[in-house]
Amino acid sequence: MSGVRVIIYTGKGGVGKTSLAAATALSAASFGHRVLVISTDNAHSLGDSLGVPLGPDPVPVRENVWGLEIDVLTELERHWKAVREYLLALLASQGVEEITAEEVVVLPGMELIAALLRLDELGAEGRYDAAILDTAPTADTLRLLSFPNAVEWYFNHIFRLQRRLTRVVRTTVGHAMRTPLPSDSFFDTLSELHVRFTRVRELLTDPTRSTVRLVVNPERMVISETQRAYTYLCLFGFTVELLVVNRVFPTEATGGYFAATRGEQQANLGTLRELFGELPQLSVPRYPTEVIGLGALDRLGRDVFGENDPLRRWSSEPPIRFRTRGGAPVIEIALKHPDPKDVELAQKGDTLFLRVGPYRRTIVLPVAYATGHVEKAFFERGTFVIRFSSRRKA
Repeated sequence: MSGVRVIIYTGKGGVGKTSLAAATALSAASFGHRVLVISTDNAHSLGDSLGVPLGPDPVPVRENVWGLEIDVLTELERHWKAVREYLLALLASQGVEEITAEEVVVLPGMELIAALLRLDELGAEGRYDAAILDTAPTADTLRLLSFPNAVEWYFNHIFRLQRRLTRVVRTTVGHAMRTPLPSDSFFDTLSELHVRFTRVRELLTDPTRSTVRLVVNPERMVISETQRAYTYLCLFGFTVELLVVNRVFPTEATGGYFAATRGEQQANLGTLRELFGELPQLSVPRYPTEVIGLGALDRLGRDVFGENDPLRRWSSEPPIRFRTRGGAPVIEIALKHPDPKDVELAQKGDTLFLRVGPYRRTIVLPVAYATGHVEKAFFERGTFVIRFSSRRKA
């Protein structure tokens, strides 16, 4: 996957992520890049935007452009057969009818997991220079991006013990149990998924390969959610490189019915510059008609990027840094807009637990950090600094 450039578009629902992801793919292809645009939202609209029917396999859209809409049932059948069969057997043992079980086995959030695994698979093929992800609204996207960290914690702390216990139970009282036990193929599948998720995590947290672009409308409620999303993306270690301000009323709308709306937008644009001044920003005008079809998307791409290559990196500064200050190890985390009252920090052994609002991050500490303890934590110009002692407190 080393050669694949990944761009993730996210933001509040309805801000125009799908149109911008599609326009980016089309514009990048005009520079000679081979681009795959992927919809990870279970309520797909990418095909409607492009005017091309899409499915679970890449479909040609134009020269050097392919589109794909993740289908979780197809992914289950292809790659998670052992997991699917066990879940179906487990539900059947509890009296759940087959048809109902087929529906229940698609657990909430599984389409997000499928999207990550599909990204790993497509990246390994070497057919594409870039993958553009059109994601679900912000909260689902944060779950998508943080999932590899959760998988890593599970495998480091639970998986091996669970597998050993299952083998013991299978050889002792397993034959008398009504509830089926996971098979070795089930655990083998989970092990393979672990390897793949490790690769995905490395890809998504590498700022030279993967970046996030936040899409926002110049509206107060949208700005608030975008502000929170930026903090949480930094918390999870993802590089936010660009803020795209979509649907800005042009100067022609200075009079008449939309005069007040444009005045309100201009005030909100000032707020955006204050809140995200350190982050590169591009703006997109509001068009008089819907942005649907290749022609309209081409226009959108030109208006957003001008003569710039859409795959360029506007910023690649990592949001989390491990450093030394005055001989003491510190962790610096870019948290631009948190409320200090919403931050909780705890250390247990070699693991650091950080909570910002409803989102949590688990950081496995390097040896230099794990042998000490958190001595001090403070905010410093948009950065949350955690200072460690050189040795663990007795």
